Amino acid sequence: MPAGDAQAFSLARSSGPHSEERTRILSIATRRVGASGLDVGFEQSTLDDIVREAQVSSRVATRIWPSHDDFVYDLFTEIAQQTRRDLTDTETLVATWGFLSSRLNDLRTPEGRRSIMLDVVRTAAEQNLEEVATSAAWRSYASLSLTILSRPESPGRAAVLEALRNSELAFIDTMEMFYRNIMATVGYRLKEEFHNDYHPFVVATAAVVEGLGISRTTVPEIVDSHFSRAGESEGNSWSLVSLAFVGVIEAFVEFDPDYEPEEAISRLSGGVDVTPSPAENPQGY
Repeated sequence: MPAGDAQAFSLARSSGPHSEERTRILSIATRRVGASGLDVGFEQSTLDDIVREAQVSSRVATRIWPSHDDFVYDLFTEIAQQTRRDLTDTETLVATWGFLSSRLNDLRTPEGRRSIMLDVVRTAAEQNLEEVATSAAWRSYASLSLTILSRPESPGRAAVLEALRNSELAFIDTMEMFYRNIMATVGYRLKEEFHNDYHPFVVATAAVVEGLGISRTTVPEIVDSHFSRAGESEGNSWSLVSLAFVGVIEAFVEFDPDYEPEEAISRLSGGVDVTPSPAENPQGY
């Protein structure tokens, strides 16, 4: 199904008659999915219960969704649009900039910058894995991404796929600017073979966290393992997700020989905006 047709399918529901009632019903449904996972919505009795809670008549609900499948696809599309945005860990991103501001002197040497990078990676990777592993909303998003292709082709299926793609691209764009600016601040850059394109890097780092989040449901004793790195003290242990994250970083980035530490320190000390748009500054800062 062409992308334009999928957009028309979604727009017809969101802007048609009874759009307010549709919004109320989907709000309740997505809240339930966020609390208990994607087991909601597959039975007609569940939809009937949600319709009653939204104080919408069954007649109006049937006009919005003539079939139960219509409702399920609309719900799936809503989940695809919301979940990735909600799971962008803004607190971790903001905390990372605060951490950098507390380590300004370390930015002046290559050894200090590598130490900062490793500390940021260790903390952020572990926090992100915990978010993924404990989030019913993320599990629903992952399940939807994995299973939607098994459904027969239809306008509803196409709309869900398009929403998943758009949601993923929005997440990638957000994380691209975060990584682009973090790397510039601590004196790293993408290796030349990646042509300053952070998208593969973002996808690879996300795959590490999300893949281990899935594995943690069946082999938590392995995913939660900790290890000591050569040359570091025994008390300085590394989680599996942190080690894997470092592996991705070392595959993609290198020291920037043109790095100016005093410039980075000045920016961090001044509390300037850390997320310029790619159009304004395609190299980072």
